[in-house]
Amino acid sequence: MTRGVILYGASELGRDVASMGPALLDRWQGPTLHGFVDDRPQLHGTKILDLPVLGGGEWLDSEEARGMEVAITIGDPAVRRRIAERLAAKGVRFTTLVHPTVVTTPWVVLGEGTIVLANCSFTADIRIGRHVVFNPGCTVAHDVVVGDYAYLSPSVDLAGKAVIEDSCHLGTGVVVIPSCRVGARSVIGAGAAVVRDIPPDVTAVGVPARVLDKT
Repeated sequence: MTRGVILYGASELGRDVASMGPALLDRWQGPTLHGFVDDRPQLHGTKILDLPVLGGGEWLDSEEARGMEVAITIGDPAVRRRIAERLAAKGVRFTTLVHPTVVTTPWVVLGEGTIVLANCSFTADIRIGRHVVFNPGCTVAHDVVVGDYAYLSPSVDLAGKAVIEDSCHLGTGVVVIPSCRVGARSVIGAGAAVVRDIPPDVTAVGVPARVLDKT
């Protein structure tokens, strides 16, 4: 059993996760949130929500970190991916955090390091990748696939057979209708309705969602 959980990242998402920490860790029946690590030196030695900022990422190489697991609490998918790959190469273990108010079924697969905050719901035959973040109130219907490192803001609604590729960022209240695909690393603006496939590496906004002109 893990000795405790370290949150990597002490900004907005980190505070959201820390505020729900006791509930997120209920299933462990023992380990608690041990503190944050953050790569901003000005935070080292401070406390955030009564949790110490223990140091930067190098703290995870220390003897004190032995037996700890990590959740990466940074919103930016590209940054989260870089940190996860660096830590994985060192053999760091990641934890998956699911709030007890989440409605789920045995037919949902969550990848390691994924974080699911309060009041989300999942139905059947859903595959979620590694280090995905679901903010409160997201709904995920049957046969949805979400790729690694995706970030879903509060109240995102993914309809049946939607596909969200790796490292996408979906803004608050985004709706993706059935069988639509959002390409890797794309950003969907808050309140947008995705009614047709969105290509990779673009930003789309509006109802229906339209790709912004890069020029």
